[in-house]
Amino acid sequence: MCWPLQHSPPWVVCSLDTSKLLDMPVRKVIANTCLSQGVMAITLTMDQFLTQFPEISSTAVGASFNKGLMTAMIELGAFFGAMNCGWIADKFSRKWSLFIASIIFIVGSVLQTAAVNFEMLIIARLIGGFGVGMCACLAPMYISEIAPPEIRGTLLVIQELSIVTGIVIAFYITYATRHIQSHWSWRGPFLIQMFPALCLCVGVVFLPYSPRWLCGQDRDEESLKTLSRLRGVPETDSRVQQEWYEIRSEVAYRREIEQEKYPHLQDGTVSSTIKLQANNWADTWRGRNWRRTQVGVGLMFFQQVNSSFLFRLYEI
Repeated sequence: MCWPLQHSPPWVVCSLDTSKLLDMPVRKVIANTCLSQGVMAITLTMDQFLTQFPEISSTAVGASFNKGLMTAMIELGAFFGAMNCGWIADKFSRKWSLFIASIIFIVGSVLQTAAVNFEMLIIARLIGGFGVGMCACLAPMYISEIAPPEIRGTLLVIQELSIVTGIVIAFYITYATRHIQSHWSWRGPFLIQMFPALCLCVGVVFLPYSPRWLCGQDRDEESLKTLSRLRGVPETDSRVQQEWYEIRSEVAYRREIEQEKYPHLQDGTVSSTIKLQANNWADTWRGRNWRRTQVGVGLMFFQQVNSSFLFRLYEI
């Protein structure tokens, strides 16, 4: 049971119950992401895999390019998934966008497991990557909007810890299956990575909507009820009321700014929605915003561009 603290700040309510609620999407999303990345290192060295896909064997012409292309397709798909998760999350909600991302990932995993030629494997990894990119962006977004501030950082750190844990698990799965004297030595790991996504699909049904997203859809009363449930106190509690007012104020302010800057893109058509999303992306590099954007992009770029990816993906 959760008991609000007398001297807690206004935002600090019911951390324990909320952390349990959010732990499931964190672990399942990271399992999806890491298993999909971690299975390739040992798989690329399996004789059974090279027999099925001779295009990447050491004797094939352009083997290095084909191997790099196949490995990078999941990252390319993740790029497009991350770029599109914003409008998808706004339209379908954070929780159901996670469901959509998991379904896309499952489709990609099924196609990878059933791949019979190099082209099919390439397309399958691209589709799976789209789901990975969406999940990797949606989980932190959902957590940041639903978790109390005092555990928000902890939950996001769990994400990074789970990445490493998931990669280690994926390595040992493929290390074990490499002894299987059939095509299941490499199909097995591709099949196993579907199970966390299936768990997420089921678990998403029981997750609450983001209170911020509900306010953005003009469902203010439902937002208050969801916030009250998450914090474990009545709707009349002053701390819940204050947090609810602040969420509504932020949503209203953002909406007013958008309407003021782009009044000609508020008709709700597909064309206007696409243009509005493009302008929102462009705003991150306009004015003084570019400084903040540069810090975020730089941190992630240099994290990914180092040699750790070589060890994870090519078993160097």
